[in-house]
Amino acid sequence: MTGEVIGVDTNVLVRYIVQDDLRQARLATRFMNSLTRSEPGFVSAITLTETSWVLARRYQASGEDIAKAVELLLAADVLIVEHAESVHRALDACRRHGAGFADAFVAAIGRDAGCAETVTFDKNAAKRAGMRLLR
Repeated sequence: MTGEVIGVDTNVLVRYIVQDDLRQARLATRFMNSLTRSEPGFVSAITLTETSWVLARRYQASGEDIAKAVELLLAADVLIVEHAESVHRALDACRRHGAGFADAFVAAIGRDAGCAETVTFDKNAAKRAGMRLLR
């Protein structure tokens, strides 16, 4: 498999980050440690969003803990993170306005795609992630 990019699913990222299931965590860690610049892992926008939701909902991770985990993934030179610039903007919204990562990421991707705005029924997302509340 020389020179191939390998997609990484949410459950692998979560096991790698949380290390709560010993067998799966060991396998996830071994896999993540096997990635190289010439054979990197790919983290899709969907996978990153799902990971933030699982960390928040299942593990009650704080916004700051989620932001730190996302930053570590961004910093890994053996990972390609889809919409990396949008991820950086989302992290900024998380830190500056207390937005949830998933909401901030949705809004950032929309802006980067040329959307004038993103509408939502979520009052918190409208207030903190820069979306417009649909009334």
